[in-house]
Amino acid sequence: MSKPAHTAEAGTEQDHDKDTVNQLLGKDSGSSSQGRARQAASAYQKTGGSNPVLEQPRSYIPASLIMSHPVQSVLQGTKIQAALYKMKQFDISHLLVLSNSGRMMGIVTEKLLLQYLSSQGIQPHSVEDTIEACYSNKVVTATPDTNIRQLAVSCVENQLSCIPIVQENGNLTGIITRTDLLQSLINNEWLDSRSL
Repeated sequence: MSKPAHTAEAGTEQDHDKDTVNQLLGKDSGSSSQGRARQAASAYQKTGGSNPVLEQPRSYIPASLIMSHPVQSVLQGTKIQAALYKMKQFDISHLLVLSNSGRMMGIVTEKLLLQYLSSQGIQPHSVEDTIEACYSNKVVTATPDTNIRQLAVSCVENQLSCIPIVQENGNLTGIITRTDLLQSLINNEWLDSRSL
């Protein structure tokens, strides 16, 4: 029996809230429709509702919460066969390419390697070739405190499969892949298209 009483009270509160909204909209009939819409949204939020258009952005999620580490890498001059083996070994599709001094030079992906091997050239390409002609030096990086929404936008706009995460001093601390971003979308409702 407590449920019908609660329902009746809720109905009374809703009627009161409806009256409040009507009063707000009726009070300022001379204002613009946008001003009335804001007043209505404000009154609606006071009643416990929410308006996604006027809602504040969802909480900030730093890259450090979803990044993978340690980052798998290969040195410049590594043979394609070794790079493909390492990708298979760790079940990944990209590796960072580092210089002998540890400086990040680029990213090699499984797709780039296979494109190179299947392309026709003067000389046939082989898995014994080095990755020098296969990796991209177009690298977009982010810091651990970068919002993952920004990373998702960067991946789409720049057609990236991953973004290395580096400290302010340049030290590599992790990597975020498109898979990491999609997994976050699946597991958490806070990453939606309205807030990108």
